[in-house]
Amino acid sequence: MPNPSEISVVSTAGLVSIIVPCCGMLEYTKLCVPSILKNSRPPFELIFLDIGSLDGTSEYLAGLQAGLAGQIRIDIVRCETDLGVKDACKKALHQTLGEFVVLLNNDTVVTFGWLNQLVGMAAFSMTVGMAGPMSNMAAPPQLVETVPYRTLSAGKDGVLVDTSAVERFAEKHRVEQKGNWLYAERLGGFCLLVKREVLDKIGSDLDQWTDLGLFDSDILSAKAKQQGYSLAVCRDLYVHHFGTRNVRAWTEAR
Repeated sequence: MPNPSEISVVSTAGLVSIIVPCCGMLEYTKLCVPSILKNSRPPFELIFLDIGSLDGTSEYLAGLQAGLAGQIRIDIVRCETDLGVKDACKKALHQTLGEFVVLLNNDTVVTFGWLNQLVGMAAFSMTVGMAGPMSNMAAPPQLVETVPYRTLSAGKDGVLVDTSAVERFAEKHRVEQKGNWLYAERLGGFCLLVKREVLDKIGSDLDQWTDLGLFDSDILSAKAKQQGYSLAVCRDLYVHHFGTRNVRAWTEAR
């Protein structure tokens, strides 16, 4: 019998499975999702991990699923309390069908060509197992220290950032850094592409990198390197990150 901790599936070539954890904070999800739909090349699928949201997130995701039925595969995995986070993470991973899996925080805004650049970076070499972008809110070497646009406080109107300004900066950054990339010791989990083969090899260690912090990118990075894979940063790809630490924000509010 197969080991229930394994996450291997028969993946679809070129398909990217995007896992988006949502711990409330609907105003961020309403920025993140449109940016995915606008800027992602097909084929891709969306798996939302809804952790005890009580702010309309569940209803928003259900409406999204119904509205895009027949166009994009959307699955929703929900757990009511923090006690079910680990099992929910496992279930979300089991739901993925892609050759690549992206872990994407709901407090991000992705930009034009982001999937092509991440997939291209991962496909650059057989040894590259994981790839990530640059961002305004990330640890070095993924940090862009200065950006020309403002991040706003969440208000009743839900305005958090001017997405057109983010896109303009991302395009300028892409041109200036075109073709630049580097190896890294670890990659941040706010936007992280992982090859299916990497997940297959470390699947038995799933308990070690899924917990209340959802997907622990430090442990995941270390496990990938132990299997002989390298980690790469697309220096010419910029993704906005609010840096809200969504799980912590949710648990502290309970």
